[in-house]
Amino acid sequence: MQGVFFSGYSLMLNWLLIFVPIAIGLEFLRPASHTLIFLAACLAIVPLAGWLGRATEQLARHTGDAAGGL
Repeated sequence: MQGVFFSGYSLMLNWLLIFVPIAIGLEFLRPASHTLIFLAACLAIVPLAGWLGRATEQLARHTGDAAGGL
C-alpha cells in the first residue's frame, strides 16, 4: 500500500509543506505583511488539498461512493 508521502505526484508537492510553518511564523513575526502571509498560505494549501483528496478516495474505496463523498 502506497502512503501519501510516496505517491508520484504527491511526492513532488510535499516540499510545499514547508510553507505551513512559514505562514504561521509570518503571521506572528510580520503581521503587517499581508501579501507574504497570503502567498505562503496559498502555497501551503496545495499539498494539504492533495492529502484531503487522497483521504476521500481511500474512504470511498472502503465505504462506497456515497459515504466517501461526504
